[in-house]
Amino acid sequence: MTRRFLAPIAVLVCVSASVVLAGDPVLIFKDATKASGLGDLLKGMMSHAAACGDADGDGDLDLYIGAFCDRSAEKYKGASGPVPNVLLTNTDGKFVDSGQSPVAFKARTSGAVLADLDNDGDLDLYVSNNSKRKGLRLANKLFKNVEGRFRDVSKDNGACVIMGGRSIGVLDFDGDGLLDFLVGGDQWTGSQTRLFRNKGKLTFEDVSAKAGLPEELPGLGVLTCDFNGDGWPDIFISQANRMFLSKGDGTYAESKAASKSLQYEPLGREDTPCGAAFGDVNLDGRLDIVIVDHNQPARQHLFINDTKHGGEVAFRDATKAAGLEYLFPSWTPGKLHLKHAHVEVADFDNDGWPDIAPAVTWRSADGEQPFICRNLTTRGGKLRFAVPPIKKATGYFPAGPVADFDRDGRMDVMLASWFPEIPSRLMLNRSKAGHWLKVRVIGKTINRMGIGAKVKVYQPGKIGRPEALLGYQEIHISNGFCTGQEAIAHFGLAAATKCDVEITLPFGKGVIRRTNVKTDQLLTVTEK
Repeated sequence: MTRRFLAPIAVLVCVSASVVLAGDPVLIFKDATKASGLGDLLKGMMSHAAACGDADGDGDLDLYIGAFCDRSAEKYKGASGPVPNVLLTNTDGKFVDSGQSPVAFKARTSGAVLADLDNDGDLDLYVSNNSKRKGLRLANKLFKNVEGRFRDVSKDNGACVIMGGRSIGVLDFDGDGLLDFLVGGDQWTGSQTRLFRNKGKLTFEDVSAKAGLPEELPGLGVLTCDFNGDGWPDIFISQANRMFLSKGDGTYAESKAASKSLQYEPLGREDTPCGAAFGDVNLDGRLDIVIVDHNQPARQHLFINDTKHGGEVAFRDATKAAGLEYLFPSWTPGKLHLKHAHVEVADFDNDGWPDIAPAVTWRSADGEQPFICRNLTTRGGKLRFAVPPIKKATGYFPAGPVADFDRDGRMDVMLASWFPEIPSRLMLNRSKAGHWLKVRVIGKTINRMGIGAKVKVYQPGKIGRPEALLGYQEIHISNGFCTGQEAIAHFGLAAATKCDVEITLPFGKGVIRRTNVKTDQLLTVTEK
């Protein structure tokens, strides 16, 4: 790939796939694991974290995979013992081990993100470790990117503490232009979810109490987007299933009503909310929430954001009404645990309606496929999803980013496997798909990655009109469970060949509009 992806205003145009029509076949993915080199590189690994991003600045998506290394040697089938974390660099679809020893350590890694923490234009690396007294007791780690090579800057750093680190939320909670961390701490290792403030020069401090977060707050998944539309990032913590709204001054207060509306009865003692993702699944301009349970049997929950402008935040459980009320089998055909952990919201067929993808595979006539719940809603119609056959599920994966790995405008799926018996997979999207648009925001007064910017896409000539909305996303890199994504908003646009784009910057920093934008391109917009 060339460096055109890094230009201030970048446009990538390709020949569009055929537009999806009613009755077209369901989603089709090609297993590119072997061809990409991932099969051998991740053999024997007990993966529990995955992050994608362009670590070396060449335009391709690289991967950082973290693992649990505290089991006995025979558990790591295909390897001689525990396999350490690894940074894999990508050149035109082929991955190789970067050979960077500082990031290739052994731990109980359960979260990773590639983020520009010092606004210098490259991606640094932060890793959370799920430390246990009877396991590996390693602190979270932070690495500075120096021309594609990572240097450990963890020593005496406030974000690098021993904790039960899980998912990592990346946000600018105080609006100072620097990206901060919210790290989930699960109920089995202290229940101490922590907010770390970026002080500059890649140094952090724990401001959890000062920001108004409780001392005991169990978290597996974390969401850090703007749920009430006031321009400031809010916080949702799964496992506790509690929501905290920004006061607009770097502090938070719990929304009792929202927290209550997001609770549900567990199926049993081991049933716990795990991965959480946000997205506007019904195209009403508000961010909804999907939660998956780490349990046997597993299930998912869809909560629709019914918040009115200026009103109290409110969510409605739409799981059953949308056709998503199911129970997974407890075991794979190979008698391994079959659960949920990670989930993402993305439009895989580019029909304009975001789909839901728990990190699970199933056996179809076309071979192993990602378990994607396809959004069948139509404008003005009832919200509904088509769910793959649950009895054909073949494996679950604790982490794995959804991204356009081959840059063809269709969203692909990387699945990082917990079981060495089940290989990690790179599944490339080969579905018939409609037109698309990808939007990247480069900040100047806000963080350089544009995290927190809201992107709305409209029918041409109708910008700002709710009935003409084609898609709404907030740019983020932390969705699901233990996974870091690319800071790009991807929109499926069905038959649309042009659209209008409206970008609302966080903290009241202004609105950027582009009209009559051609689809099937990457649009990079730089804040003035």
